[in-house]
Amino acid sequence: MFYRRFKVSGFVLVAIFLIACQPIVQPLPSEPQPPQGLRPDAPPYAIRGPFAVGTRDYVVAKEDHTLLLTAWYPARNPENAREEIRYQLTEGISSVPPVPPARHIIKGRALRDAAPDVAQGPYPLVVHAPGLGGVRQQNPYLVEHLASHGFVVISWEPRGEVLFGDFWQGAATRPLDMQATIDYAEQLTAVAGEWAGLIDMEQIAVSGFSSGGWTALVGGGAQVDYGMCFANPELAAASELSDCAQFVPHQQEIAAMLGLATAPNGLWPAQNDPRVDAILALTVDGDIWGANFEGLAHLDLPTMIMTGSHDTTITPEANTYPVYEQLGSASQAQKNLVVFEGGDHAIFFNSCRDLPWASEIPYFVCADAVWDMDRVHDLINHLATAFLLAELKGDPDAARALAPEQVSFPGVRYETTAYAATP
Repeated sequence: MFYRRFKVSGFVLVAIFLIACQPIVQPLPSEPQPPQGLRPDAPPYAIRGPFAVGTRDYVVAKEDHTLLLTAWYPARNPENAREEIRYQLTEGISSVPPVPPARHIIKGRALRDAAPDVAQGPYPLVVHAPGLGGVRQQNPYLVEHLASHGFVVISWEPRGEVLFGDFWQGAATRPLDMQATIDYAEQLTAVAGEWAGLIDMEQIAVSGFSSGGWTALVGGGAQVDYGMCFANPELAAASELSDCAQFVPHQQEIAAMLGLATAPNGLWPAQNDPRVDAILALTVDGDIWGANFEGLAHLDLPTMIMTGSHDTTITPEANTYPVYEQLGSASQAQKNLVVFEGGDHAIFFNSCRDLPWASEIPYFVCADAVWDMDRVHDLINHLATAFLLAELKGDPDAARALAPEQVSFPGVRYETTAYAATP
């Protein structure tokens, strides 16, 4: 082992001392800070938007259940309060960590119950579907970011699902609750509503992560068909936690929950909401659209799908890739595919930094072996925000940011039929 001796002059020591003694100029808490992304190299639409972000919870009594909602929205912040929050997770949800309830939290950047910024509205609506057995505050890095760019985002608490157990009821409750969430948004923004004039109900997108991905596709018009399950019984035999193993044995119950007299053969009736204008899906299941993905053929809404190429939960070769290829095959839908090379399922989840209980769970749940989580979240935010600005607000600059030559980030593969190369 070699040691190097350093000779430091008295001049250098004095200089270091003087620098250390200089007063550190810190901006006052009331001074607004320039917007930034999660990392200094964040691309343009990953930089926090011009709006402060508010968040508010709603408890909606339905006939046979309670719908729990969380909304994020452009807010007023006249005193430039620091945007930070600790979301309290709902006890009893299957994915809540096995730690004391006081630690059932996710850190975020929003102002609790802040007054909405109605003056600059109305704002397009994004209804966000959590993953299997998840919580409505599951993706704050994304939903808060969208709100900062002038969207109202609402997510609901999934019901009838256990993360590592039975989840078949979600085949019915997810599309029903998505529609109920849009209905409630319409009530909020009505003339006599709590948020009168805040939401533009003519511009709506549905988004989702993991099981929320297929939920978003259904909400936008994709039709369920269990033909692939019947044609490939090994799919159900491989795991009791697959969609085929869960949904097929309970078809009659699912049909009844959806108000159908019996389970259909082949394509099920569409469970979409006609008010939806665009779809954002962060990974997508591939075994519930028919033996040849017939349920995706007539989907005709602009769609962006993202995945990690090494997703070990929803393998892209059997799921996301063929879903993208067959989506809109009969309608020539405008579609986009974003692949994060080497990324696993958790790239779309929260960073361990935002989970005080991260030490209680496997590291791979909130981190990735290849991607820095801040970097991949910046890229997700950039592409998702540009897509929604282009489709729901008609923003030409955002559309240009999605031209093939503009999406040239290392480690990202991109395909599009929607955005032409810039001249």
